[in-house]
Amino acid sequence: MARFFRIHPAVGVARVGNSPDEFFIGPEHPNQPPNFDITQKKFLPFKDSQGRVKRQAARFRIFEYTVQNGVKSPLREVTAGSFDVTGIKWNVHLANRKAAFFKFDGQDGANGVWKGKRNAHVQAAAERERLLVIDPGLKSISGQSRPPVPLTNPNANIPITTLGELRTDAKGRLLVLGGLGQASKTAQGKLIDDYVNNDHWFDDMSDGPVSADITYTEGGQTLTAKLEGDTGAWLLVGPPDFGPAVGNVVRLFDTMWDLAVRSKEVPLPASDGFFDRGLFARLEKQRADWSTTTHSFQTYKPSFRLEVFPILERALGHRHVHNPEASKAFHATLAGVEADLGSVASVKGQRLRKTIFNYLRDPFSTALEPLLMPKGLGDGYRDEAPDEGMKKGYFMTLTRVQYALLKRWSEGQFEEDWDAAKARAIDPDISPGGLDRAALENGVGGPFFPGIDCSWLVRQPELYAAPFRIKHAGTVFPTTAKLAIGPGFFSQQMALPWQADFYQCKKQFFEPKSFTKDNFQGDGMYHMWWAAHRPDDVYAKKGDIQMVPWTRALEAVAEVEAKKPELKNSAPEGTSAVEMAMYIQMQKNWWQLGFVINEGDAYFETQERSAPAAVASVETATATKAS
Repeated sequence: MARFFRIHPAVGVARVGNSPDEFFIGPEHPNQPPNFDITQKKFLPFKDSQGRVKRQAARFRIFEYTVQNGVKSPLREVTAGSFDVTGIKWNVHLANRKAAFFKFDGQDGANGVWKGKRNAHVQAAAERERLLVIDPGLKSISGQSRPPVPLTNPNANIPITTLGELRTDAKGRLLVLGGLGQASKTAQGKLIDDYVNNDHWFDDMSDGPVSADITYTEGGQTLTAKLEGDTGAWLLVGPPDFGPAVGNVVRLFDTMWDLAVRSKEVPLPASDGFFDRGLFARLEKQRADWSTTTHSFQTYKPSFRLEVFPILERALGHRHVHNPEASKAFHATLAGVEADLGSVASVKGQRLRKTIFNYLRDPFSTALEPLLMPKGLGDGYRDEAPDEGMKKGYFMTLTRVQYALLKRWSEGQFEEDWDAAKARAIDPDISPGGLDRAALENGVGGPFFPGIDCSWLVRQPELYAAPFRIKHAGTVFPTTAKLAIGPGFFSQQMALPWQADFYQCKKQFFEPKSFTKDNFQGDGMYHMWWAAHRPDDVYAKKGDIQMVPWTRALEAVAEVEAKKPELKNSAPEGTSAVEMAMYIQMQKNWWQLGFVINEGDAYFETQERSAPAAVASVETATATKAS
């Protein structure tokens, strides 16, 4: 009988950096922050000896599954030379299709119909493909510790050098490194004057399918298995995570989990034993109990430790990267009340649970109350003047499943399994489920305006061959846009260039009195975007008690640059000269920004540079060999 194999993680996340040689491997354990050494229990340097940002590599592995009575269950990792596996050839196809895609404008296109394209001056489909797409083609690599296979841009008219490279580690596992964070324009391009759509501009973000050909011997025969689609993987390349010590309230893992629970269009075969283990075993139970009428669970009891507490802790963690100032929205800590929150009988817990839940924004409500949580802007945000009013989705919400879990918790219908040590533990073992979780737990799952690692296209059920696993072919919006699933699918919807949106999506002051049509009452307040990846405010050094703006150094330069005539006279309506100056600063100097790490209870910005090159090389080699 043929053996069964799968690539893990199902979706890997790499991140750009301008250090040409040094990198670190993305998280491979649930609860592990990026570049956090679980043995030393500390963050390793994010920059090289010259202050350049190290790239985050995505590592892919192959696991064999047992097949008993038709049920496939994870058995072990295999590498070339082990368990009668004679060879593994990795295949990766990344592309950047941003310049050839539709303009991003909030929810425009959510029904499969878009209003306008980027670079509309190039009209013919063949010409758009030839002039606007960066596609190095399918690249392969095999063997142990192989030298880099570059993903060189073959399109001479596009001023981008590379989308990254492929490598292998000492055991022949695949390492994919994204680009160098480049963004550049052609001779026809203007200065960046929009946060998301700029014609004649290109950057080096990308995404695409990861497959493998695995050769093995069985019964004296040599057989080959092709791993793709529901046995293959996908790679997303995103900007650096400048707030690695802080988790997103809605992670990419939560967004994909939500879709898998609520949409029966996402296949979940009963014969897939992967979903019988660990946290994933809860997915099928949730799916079976979900009511499409009430948008809630009927009898399902969430685990307080695994499913409720992490949401609360990540939400409070944002106080380390966002100063609410006028809104004064953050409580100090959960310390000391976890046991009450996780106890059905605790009177204090009962009161706290109801209070917390009553402050949450209902994802299905049409009410637009700015005081509710999460204190963030959402998919339905609009750039128009306030007096035009707002629509549902203007503010951020939890996923529908997250909200339903917290509702059950608020009603006292949950598992009392609080254990402080287990809640924050990082499992040192490598497992298929752990790899899938670790990659997606550190991805941004919303809001999508447009997002950081991907945008709202990720919610299309037609994409999935199985929960968390992207098809390698097919279409979404099959009756309208008929968008092809393929290299560059997710990155095409993102900001062009990425640095403009990375600056612009900072905290925004919300003035209720200006929204006269909605009759809001109360004082003004700040709302976030993705402060856990793109900090709003930071403690500049360990021990500081006052926060400062994360982009303060670049803003000081931009204030001066904005006075130059070429900026003052070229800013379009709705964009200030200072904003244009900041777009320039972010495009050129994003790598000078600091990373927010923590040492115990102290969270602070580090502008560190690594140790001398020789030591840095040892760190990189150690990371590469890690198992």
